[in-house]
Amino acid sequence: MGSITTPTSLPRKPFAWRRGTRSMTALAVAALALTACSSGGGGAESEPDPQASYSQDQVVSALNSVEVDGQKLSAEPMDEDNADSQMEDLEQVIDQATIEPAQCKDLVKEALDTSSGHAEDIVVATPSEGQYAVTVMPMGSGDEAVEHARTANQQNEDCREFTMELMGSKIEASIEPRDLDLDKATEATMMNMTMDMDGQSNTMTQASAVVGNTFVVVSGQDGSSGTASPTSETPDVEAILQESVTKISEQ
Repeated sequence: MGSITTPTSLPRKPFAWRRGTRSMTALAVAALALTACSSGGGGAESEPDPQASYSQDQVVSALNSVEVDGQKLSAEPMDEDNADSQMEDLEQVIDQATIEPAQCKDLVKEALDTSSGHAEDIVVATPSEGQYAVTVMPMGSGDEAVEHARTANQQNEDCREFTMELMGSKIEASIEPRDLDLDKATEATMMNMTMDMDGQSNTMTQASAVVGNTFVVVSGQDGSSGTASPTSETPDVEAILQESVTKISEQ
């Protein structure tokens, strides 16, 4: 499965999961997608120092200097109470969902447990326009970040196709993963996930990588519904991820 993100791509505002079936189901899919990416992880033409450590303030500064296709990012730390609340919402929704294959649910819960210890360190960045977000989770060390990425990647083989049932609604999802070769990063992966629900189809693209002690995720949506082809608003998540890890590595 793809990385919706380890919840590193959590939005800044809490999920309103109690408001109805669609909100809850969307949140559950978000958790599934955010906690994995393709297996292995691409190499890098120029790898960063694996012992490099970047603080939350450094990550904010780095992301605020990112500009892709004329769009600049605006970054800020996630409010600690907000982050904790979203983690709790994710865990509750996953507990209520029926997911097949069943092992996918266990893998998601494992990834959520790992992420919950770093929720207060998450940084989220968004552009003024465009349908994507960059989320960075600083961890205790580079080794911990790599281990986290590889644990998330484990979902790939077992969860390329999965179904989720929640409050009477059913989602069918499929994932197409691939490794990336990024400069200044390791464990770089990318995936396209297609979700079908109630006759509507949506596609999400997500890319993730490790730079130093940080796990970086870019999540984008094609903005189309019920169509197979992406719109002109589809973000280049690979380019955004490359620019993000480059700026972080320069701190």
